[in-house]
Amino acid sequence: MKDAPLKLTPDTTLTPEALEKASGVLARDGVLLGRGDDAAPHLVLFDGRFTPAHAALLERRPPALLMATRGEGGQPSAWEARLLGALMRGEPMIPREAATSVAWLGSVAEVTAAGERAAEAVLQAGGSRAASSRVADVVHEIAANALLDAPVDAGGEPKYAHRRGQVQSVAEEDRCLLSWAIADGRAWLEATDRFGRLSVSPLVRVVKAWGEKAQVDASGGGAGLGLRRILEHSDAVAVRVTPGKRTQFACAVDLGDARRRAAQPKSLLFSLERG
Repeated sequence: MKDAPLKLTPDTTLTPEALEKASGVLARDGVLLGRGDDAAPHLVLFDGRFTPAHAALLERRPPALLMATRGEGGQPSAWEARLLGALMRGEPMIPREAATSVAWLGSVAEVTAAGERAAEAVLQAGGSRAASSRVADVVHEIAANALLDAPVDAGGEPKYAHRRGQVQSVAEEDRCLLSWAIADGRAWLEATDRFGRLSVSPLVRVVKAWGEKAQVDASGGGAGLGLRRILEHSDAVAVRVTPGKRTQFACAVDLGDARRRAAQPKSLLFSLERG
């Protein structure tokens, strides 16, 4: 709730002027910048273009929250401030006012069908065909990761990741939830699994190699290249991991027709819940 302030420590690279501007935007969603809990993540405001240095920030414990400044005067955007507050409070990351569609997915065919429905929603909202294609791609990647990479057996061994290309459906208890909505000129997409196993390491590898030719990375269960595509297509990615219980992977994809989406500013917010 906005009347329950969330205190984050700003990164030391912020100038007093930039800090004042950012504080005003974030405070509207109850996010206060100041000396927070020592175990709380630092908020890093940057131009939204990844460098290997940002990978190092993600490797902090806890990972730094990387937020793009795209508003006037180098401020964070209002919609990203809302997303940050929702992420850190455990609230829904898709805007509350949006009409949200949901689907339980248990097979690759259902993932494809859900991607088609989300892409059609983009077109119905007046989004571009390029945007609808990006949305279908992102749905495929986040849902396939939740469906095939997340599940493990009682001993903690992956059930499907090692044979990702051969699995067509999963056990009933391993299904994942996909949610999508259109709001703020963006498609909001979120995949949720019940395992809570995703670490920040695959995202660190993607950011570390940003700007280089994409390489297939099978060390994360085959999801490395998919994570890169997700980041390339999205304006913001927010991940909330509750260890052993669930991973919620949310993306905001612009509805416009802009080319070179990979070169546009990005926010990457990774939250590992404590306790």
